[in-house]
Amino acid sequence: MARQFGRANADHPNIQALRRIVPFDFFAMSGMAPFGLGVGRGVMLATDMPEDFIRKFLAEKLYPHDPLSFLVTPVNPWGSWHDLEPDALTGTGIPRIRALEREYGITTRTVVGFFNGDERYGGVTFCRSSPFSDNETFILEMATRVVHAELSDKFLSDMNSHMGLSAGELLCLGHFANGYDISEIEEATGYTTETIYSYSKSAAKKLGARARTDAVAEAMRRKLIA
Repeated sequence: MARQFGRANADHPNIQALRRIVPFDFFAMSGMAPFGLGVGRGVMLATDMPEDFIRKFLAEKLYPHDPLSFLVTPVNPWGSWHDLEPDALTGTGIPRIRALEREYGITTRTVVGFFNGDERYGGVTFCRSSPFSDNETFILEMATRVVHAELSDKFLSDMNSHMGLSAGELLCLGHFANGYDISEIEEATGYTTETIYSYSKSAAKKLGARARTDAVAEAMRRKLIA
């Protein structure tokens, strides 16, 4: 996923402009902005980190051993290896993480997490040998939130385009979302009852939903319908 999605956005113009204001060596932006569609480590939206570093980090399941995975919280969304106490550097997996960082020239990692309540849905990792100032972290967070939302929408649009929902399926789901009953949808669309039920059933199957109400909720989460 790092190759398909993250690399395509490695040179995002807003990230490059931000880099000139607040210098950093590498970055990695992950997660999905829409609520319920994934957590921070689920999707790589943009990164210029060495691809082999990311692939090995994920393949070796090092995320649960990374101190930054629990250092970042809704109350304190920023965390850095610069801030870790010595006892946090002795856990399982730490030697392997540090070895990979040295192998690929990854400088000290600092993370900002994006949260919806208590759920972390995404965030950005920045690499730099020197700590970021409070002013720099403010600039980084405000700028990357905008880029994260943009790339989340783009990723979602690309993903939805592969689902193949027809205009009729989306139209029926949209009317159900607006509270229409079958007779009202018949009047609004000219579809028969059988067609409406057929579209609803096929849409639910494509969305991986168990029932029509679940399909409507999933379509709204994916921004397929308003």
